[in-house]
Amino acid sequence: MPAPSTTLLIEGSFTELADEFAQYIDALRKSEASNSLQSEISPLLQPLREQEQSDAEPDRKQRDEVLKKLVSAAAVLNAAPEKEIISAYNLLVHLVHQASDPDMFLSRICTYLAKPISSSPQFGPSLAISILSTIFNTLAPSDSSRYHVLLATVAVIRQSSSSIAFDALKSQLATQLPTWLAAWELDADEAQRLHLAIADAAQASGDPELAQTHIVQALQTIPAANASAPEARDLAVRALTSALTHPAVFDFTPLTASDAVQALRSSDSTLFELLEIFTADTLDAYEAFVSATPLASISGGVLAEAGEALQNKMRLLTLASLAASTPSRSLPYATIATALRVEPTDVEKWVIDTIRAGLVEGKLSQLRSEFLVHRATYRVFGEKQWAEVQGRLMVWRRSLENVLGVVRSERERFVREGLQAAQAAEEAAQGKGNDKKGGDRRRHNNNNNQQQQQQQQAPSAPAAAPEAVAVE
Repeated sequence: MPAPSTTLLIEGSFTELADEFAQYIDALRKSEASNSLQSEISPLLQPLREQEQSDAEPDRKQRDEVLKKLVSAAAVLNAAPEKEIISAYNLLVHLVHQASDPDMFLSRICTYLAKPISSSPQFGPSLAISILSTIFNTLAPSDSSRYHVLLATVAVIRQSSSSIAFDALKSQLATQLPTWLAAWELDADEAQRLHLAIADAAQASGDPELAQTHIVQALQTIPAANASAPEARDLAVRALTSALTHPAVFDFTPLTASDAVQALRSSDSTLFELLEIFTADTLDAYEAFVSATPLASISGGVLAEAGEALQNKMRLLTLASLAASTPSRSLPYATIATALRVEPTDVEKWVIDTIRAGLVEGKLSQLRSEFLVHRATYRVFGEKQWAEVQGRLMVWRRSLENVLGVVRSERERFVREGLQAAQAAEEAAQGKGNDKKGGDRRRHNNNNNQQQQQQQQAPSAPAAAPEAVAVE
């Protein structure tokens, strides 16, 4: 399917290639010279040859007249030899790209390719898909002609039931389809046609989930003014019955939001009532409904053989509602068994199935015979559910306030103890400083006393000797 842009490199002028293609078609049809395609387009090609020789601007309207005849005769290409089909179609596509409006020719070529290739029953689908992919990738991303190419590709994949081709298409649809639809600016009918074609191909390839997704998207393309039209009613019934019987669809909000489905309230009241039960009610209401209105009598019996599947789905939905509405978040096995109309020994099986469906999360306690609910999906979200959320938020708020109070008191205690420790450390430091100063003073006084004692104990200096007296 779609890949990086492709360019067809084919040598030759328009008139040469058109004449060559006409000869090829005549050979396939084994036409006589008198009524051949080549003789039919020769008068139209002559003025175009003169324009090409004089390098004048080509007359695109004249080219369109030639292409009309070539494309009309191109249906015979599906009977061409297998090894020549791709090259023949590539030549035709190259010629068509030189038209004033290629779209009017490409859509017809796509219808040819959507039909079986008779010359190659085994490889015909892969050949058609290859040619369509080439056409798709030679067009600009915003070219609405891509729409017709994609439709033809989906049709071929549906007819072939090729899982490989479908997987390749599916990967492209998942990432590119919204971008394509926005670029092509399709009207509601075209978008609906494409979504239904993809849904049919997905169903044929064994992917009911993708099929359901595109059925709902097709339903959403119906304008409110046309919600009661017969075509809208048929599509709404198809979407609704598909959702009810699909084992993995538990959210019916996209359906209830559709104007076409809401219109079933008048045209198919029993089917719409069943939708309301699956949207918000429990197994009790479903069994009461089935007792009063057999499934075989609803919308022509489209749900006649779905009784067991519907009942099983209703059990899962009932358990989801039960888990969501339990304030204690603890569901005894006995309560579940009563609500689901099953034996107590089967409770764990149904709980596990509900967990696998993504409707609840929790833990089974065999010792206490209860299911501890961690999370539950609300099937509808109205005034009652908002009240429950408000109550739980208030409980959560009180819990947070208590936690906050504990954190605040611990923080204050920590700060207080830190201040006390710092003060004690400071006082201890000051005490050591005073002791050091006192010791210094004592040492200084002792030194002074020692000096004084030394001065007192030192001997006196001798007296000066008396002067000598002369004696006669």
